This record gives sequence, C-alpha cells and structure tokens, in this order.
Amino acid sequence: MIYIEKEELPDSVKEKIIGLSKSEEWGNIDEKETDKIRSFFDNYFPKTEVKEVLVREQKGLCAYCMRRIYRDSHCKIEHLVPLSRDKEKALDYHNLLGVCDGGEKSEKKYGRILCCDSHKKETEITITPYNSEQMKKIIYDSNGIISTNPRDEIMEKDINETLLLNGIRKEDGTIRDTSTEIVKGRKDAYDRARKMMETLGRKNKCTSAVLKKIIVETKSKQPLEEYVGVKLYYFQRKYESLIKQGK
Repeated sequence: MIYIEKEELPDSVKEKIIGLSKSEEWGNIDEKETDKIRSFFDNYFPKTEVKEVLVREQKGLCAYCMRRIYRDSHCKIEHLVPLSRDKEKALDYHNLLGVCDGGEKSEKKYGRILCCDSHKKETEITITPYNSEQMKKIIYDSNGIISTNPRDEIMEKDINETLLLNGIRKEDGTIRDTSTEIVKGRKDAYDRARKMMETLGRKNKCTSAVLKKIIVETKSKQPLEEYVGVKLYYFQRKYESLIKQGK
C-alpha cells in the first residue's frame, strides 16, 4: 500500500455528479436504504469516467494490494466509507478508490481467499492510502508480509482482518495466500529489490546518490510496477542507512 495523491475530476464529470446529488430521485432515498443507494450509484454514477481517473492517479495499481488494475471489469470502484455508513459520501469522489476484484473472478471456485474490498465489504476501516502519515508506517519483510512500524494495532487489524492483505495464518504458523497471491507477489518484489542491491554492490555502485536516483525513477513510472511499495520501502531503508554511513 502506498500514498495516493488525489487528482481533481474533469469539470464535465463533476457536473454530472453534482447533478445526481441534487436530483429528486437521490433526495428521496433515505440514508438507511442501502440497497436503493447502491442501485442509484450502479445505474447513474459516471463509473467509466471516474474509473479512468482513479486508475491514472493510482498509476495502475490497486489502492490496497498494489496489484495491476485496468479500466475493465476486474477493477472496482471502492467506497472507503461504505455506502451503508454514509449516504452523502456515496457520491463523493474523495471517498472513492480503484481496487482489484480481490479474487472474486479467480478460476478457483472453491476455497477462495478474497482480499481488499471483496473481503472488506461493508466494514469501515481506519487505514487509508490518502493518509501520508499512515503510509509512512507501512513496512514489509522478506516473506512478503505487510505490517506497521511503529506498530499500530488499528491499522494492523485493518490489514490482517478486514482487507486480509496477509492471507490467512494457519495453526502451524504458515501462511495460506489469497487467491490473488499477493503475499507471493510482495515476496517476489522484495527478492528482486534485494538482488538489485547485490548487483549494485558487486559493481561498487551502492551509494546513496545512486539509490536516490533509483527511488525517484521508480516513483515516476507510469504505470508503476506491481507491488512497488515493497521496492520503495527496501531502497528507502538502504538509502537512509548509506546516508548515516556517509556513503
């Protein structure tokens, strides 16, 4: 999970949403009528246009797991604050995220382990990629596990129980990955970053200046690499270590 800087919608799309929020049909829906709110959103909200902006501002990654997303049926518009909790935020662009299908469309029909919005459903969470301070707490280990440092119990609950970003930990301590294999994806990303560091070391190019350039280039890619947060975390940690060593 990485920080997302929110863009503004095109004026034409803003006007459509404002028009919907002022419509008689929307006004007649009670805030407790979740099914009607969802139906209105599904039938009238400019999803195609909004999804295009979300995918672009997130540089092609799911807001939660950092898997690749496109403007297709595998990409969903997620309400950070669920529809059932706040009617007005249902049409608020700043409450929306682009997310993957979480494994819902996986070919594996039985024993699927869903993640992201597909597992979160109507649960309200505290963690948000729009909060830069929260995102600074995110760390990854060599096994692909995502956690927080300093440890934040509320964020940890969102990560492990609501979004299920670490799969399911079995009684023997091993991890059963999600249907989308996001733990494996992060582990592979960590391994690639480590091998890249080893290569730099062998070439005597492992300096803070070189790493700084790599970090900047990695952040500027469009689209970003899948699981890029792992790579950025790894290199940022090495960069800070080299700075302390005066290298």
